[in-house]
Amino acid sequence: MPFGQDRECGTDIPPTVMKCPLCNHENIEGADQCARCNADLVDPGRLKERSDIEMDLLHRPFGELAAHDYAVVSPDVSVREVVRRLNENGHHCAIVLAGDEIAGIFTERDILYKLADQFEARADAPVSDYMTPHPEALGYDDPVAFGLNRMMVGGYRHIPVKRDGKLAGVVSVRDILGYMLDRFGECS
Repeated sequence: MPFGQDRECGTDIPPTVMKCPLCNHENIEGADQCARCNADLVDPGRLKERSDIEMDLLHRPFGELAAHDYAVVSPDVSVREVVRRLNENGHHCAIVLAGDEIAGIFTERDILYKLADQFEARADAPVSDYMTPHPEALGYDDPVAFGLNRMMVGGYRHIPVKRDGKLAGVVSVRDILGYMLDRFGECS
């Protein structure tokens, strides 16, 4: 019998969960650490008090930081046109959508690392040739701490945010810094 099924009658047994005492995330019973905030679930007595900023990072939705400071293009738009739009509007990235799906992201980094030395020769190619395909996107309600972790581990400067399966914004390092400066300003 597969895990999660009653052996006698073959019905599904709902998984037992335990809530993290710090962030209230529902973890699978028996987990050693919270999947969201990495709190110790084995010995909750070892949990230290969290500062206001730590609690805010654990509870504030990542999507609240999402800006609408990005371009939206289709995969067949030329690199030249995307760069023109970014420059004209002061954007730092373009989300490449195929229908409602995020097909890729094209950032200043892509321009510098993939095109800078041969821009004119490659400028009429479709952006899909030079975008970062299928970027990791986070949910609107994921905590800011989770987003910070993903940005650091993945080396991302921009992360698309989805709400109800659709693009809801992009969070950039600039957005994170602005949030942190605002938050630290309140704490001092």
